Amino acid sequence: MFLSALFLISAVAGACGIVFGASVSPWWLFALIPGLFIGCTLIYVICIYVISLLIPKREPKKSSAFCRLNIRLFLNWLLFVLRVKVHIKGEKMLPGEPCVIVSNHRSAFDPMTVIAKVKRKKLLFISKPGNFKAPIAGAFIRGAAYLPIDRDNGMRALRTLKDAAERMKAEGADFGIYPEGSRSKTGELQEFKSGAFYLAKKADAPIAVMTAWNTEKVGKKFPIRRTHVYLDFIGVVDRETVRSATMDELAALTRGMVEEHLKTLS
Repeated sequence: MFLSALFLISAVAGACGIVFGASVSPWWLFALIPGLFIGCTLIYVICIYVISLLIPKREPKKSSAFCRLNIRLFLNWLLFVLRVKVHIKGEKMLPGEPCVIVSNHRSAFDPMTVIAKVKRKKLLFISKPGNFKAPIAGAFIRGAAYLPIDRDNGMRALRTLKDAAERMKAEGADFGIYPEGSRSKTGELQEFKSGAFYLAKKADAPIAVMTAWNTEKVGKKFPIRRTHVYLDFIGVVDRETVRSATMDELAALTRGMVEEHLKTLS
């Protein structure tokens, strides 16, 4: 939203300067404003592409605030362009200490909406390795210290979770992870895998439970209709429960919370 507003203001100011400075017909504004808006957008995309080439390819020692800010600005702009309206409930229940955020997974837009709209100082994500190879985006999420997880290699996946736990303790970061492991193609809630709960135990951190609704409809509705996406924080599993419960018990508990809340939305 911020970038779109900035581009629009720049386009209007530039068009007015051209029209009134050159004393030409005001009707030119209808052509100049869209053209300059598109021009500002292209310049922005070129700039972030160039910046992405300068981001080191090695894993950073610390999460880059610059990369996190640019990810959030870009995703807010993208959601605005895609006509996505995000509604958030329960964000105030998030603990003031580092936590693991778990949610159901319906679409590629799930993490995008969370990163763009949930106001956490260091909200990082554990994601599939392929996302780190994406042009532009891959460089920024690497610089922000998001972590890739290889679910086909148990030892590597365990190492990633340990690295995330260490980052939570050292930097006070929150980590988002989707326990289903992959997007649900049918919309039905899948079984929760243990990785998120191993991370919470290893970091000695509470678990914030969230539901995502309607993200799978973004691609279907654009550009004809606006999509309303709902992110609801529905509860927190405190640190004491995380310590005492097994990973299977935590998986069953959080999945049950998500399942019951999703029933109220259907």
